[in-house]
Amino acid sequence: MKRLAEALSYSVAYLASVRRNDEDAAEEDGDTLDFLTSIVREATPAEIEAIRTASESAIATLLEDSEPDHEFIQGYRDCIENFCNPTA
Repeated sequence: MKRLAEALSYSVAYLASVRRNDEDAAEEDGDTLDFLTSIVREATPAEIEAIRTASESAIATLLEDSEPDHEFIQGYRDCIENFCNPTA
C-alpha cells in the first residue's frame, strides 16, 4: 500500500503543480484529478493515512534540497488538503 500511496501522491502533486500552455492538456489534467478524487473518496482510513504519510515524506525530502521546488511542494500540500482532511 505504501508504494501505491507514494505513486498516487506524486501523481496528484505533479498534476497540481504543472503549468500547461495548452488548454486541452490542462483540461485533461483537471479530468485526471477529478478521476483520482473519485477513487480516493472510496479509500479506507488506512489508505488515506498512507497517502498523507507519503505526501508528508515527499515534502520533507523536497525541503532538504538546496533549491526546493515550491510549486511541487504545494502540489503535495494540495494532495493532503484535498484528499486527507475530513470535509465538513
